[in-house]
Amino acid sequence: MTEKELKYLECSLKKLEKWLPETLPEMIAGYTDGSLFYNVEEDEKGYVYCQFSWPETEKAERLVLLVFDDAMRVIADISGIHCRMDDLMKDTAIYDLCSEESDWMYLEHYILCQWGKEELPYPYCELDDQQELFFDGEALLISNAYVTEAFRRQGIFTMMEMMMREASLRSVSGAQILSCAISLDPDIACYGPDAKDEPYYYNYETDEPRRMKNAEIAEKRGYEVIRLQEDDPRPDSDGTKIWFAVRYEQDLIIDQDQAS
Repeated sequence: MTEKELKYLECSLKKLEKWLPETLPEMIAGYTDGSLFYNVEEDEKGYVYCQFSWPETEKAERLVLLVFDDAMRVIADISGIHCRMDDLMKDTAIYDLCSEESDWMYLEHYILCQWGKEELPYPYCELDDQQELFFDGEALLISNAYVTEAFRRQGIFTMMEMMMREASLRSVSGAQILSCAISLDPDIACYGPDAKDEPYYYNYETDEPRRMKNAEIAEKRGYEVIRLQEDDPRPDSDGTKIWFAVRYEQDLIIDQDQAS
């Protein structure tokens, strides 16, 4: 690990310290000895992308990516849950993780487990007779994504989304399937100059255009936009769980060690 990588990892982990499964020194030791995944990249504009993971359950990991400007400010972030599709379908701990985290993550779990498999009961993990089925590929459920407004239209989201998908496929080779789901609700800033102290409340008039814009961006990235229910614009309703984007891709992943 280089000094630069260590600097950005420490800065990132300190911001997320209360959510870490272990102490900061223990996490750094895991990234240093290679037992935990991390990746630090810099683009042509000088923005640094610090990506890392930690285990959330025995069979699922949390993937996090923070983007820094030259002043070490977080200007963008994205995170999600990655696991094998077979585990997403069958593992109760992953189902509980998504259900307890948020309604958005529960619905993403539901979407990926039912997409193209509508004949199977949901949740499949609670089925006593699972018919010895095997579900191929990897699954990625994006829990949040945000780019500071002043830094948009520079390809940052595209870079973050690509790095998340690549990280989800980092341990596999050959012909692979990746299923990815992301909510199209208005983004909420957690860091940087756009972050606000007051809680976010959904507003149909102001947030619906932003959701439509997110849908346009997702479609350009190869996602299919889907709707789970009709719009409910009542002020006291939670209308933010309607639109999602899903991407199903098949790639040939070449093992770098075998290729060299």
